Amino acid sequence: MSELCRLIYRKNASEGVDTLGQASRNDFLERVGLIEQRFFSGPTTQAALIETVETGDGAFAALVFRGTTGRLSNWLSNLDMAACEWPTGGNVHRGFRNILMEIWDTIASALEVIEKPLYYTGHSLGGALATLAASLLPPCAVYTFGAPRIGDAEFAQTLAGIPVFNVFNPKDIVPELPPVSRRTRFTHAGTIVRNTEIHSPHHAFAHAPSFLANHAPLNYTAQLPVAFDN
Repeated sequence: MSELCRLIYRKNASEGVDTLGQASRNDFLERVGLIEQRFFSGPTTQAALIETVETGDGAFAALVFRGTTGRLSNWLSNLDMAACEWPTGGNVHRGFRNILMEIWDTIASALEVIEKPLYYTGHSLGGALATLAASLLPPCAVYTFGAPRIGDAEFAQTLAGIPVFNVFNPKDIVPELPPVSRRTRFTHAGTIVRNTEIHSPHHAFAHAPSFLANHAPLNYTAQLPVAFDN
């Protein structure tokens, strides 16, 4: 799931960008027996439905949400931290809710025909969207990496019957956002898996501040053996 969260940031030519002949997401997925069946794109968010090519034992499908990109609209939505009512209960981050609802109807329709075990995942904002989606249409499990707080305790209870695993790297500040206040009292739903022993950040982030380096999706993948050994 962590590798899929990293791969979803890679843009394909179909998204209107010049990829300069670089490999597509499916080029990477095919090497490990996976395929991107659908890509969902809204004004401020994107997601992909990825499945195993084989249908026997070990087959699965994953709904992978992309995290925050460089778009101004992404950042404005992240900052819209007002609490609003959620359909299944509780209150959630208004900006995250609005982002998910851009593409949710299309996603929900596509998921209706999935027969394989289905998982949701995402890094950063993508993890928040995966968790919100799970409250609307429960998957087998949710795996998030460096996701922010999403809703209040009542919202978290809507996910009580779903395995939700939130993986956090040390010094990553995003899981501590938005700050807890009298108005929001946002919390994390599910189980928190804290990576208490960090390896050296990947060389691409070696000179970045630790709170940025440790939030990078690449460094989440690199720390996973440490997190789950603990």
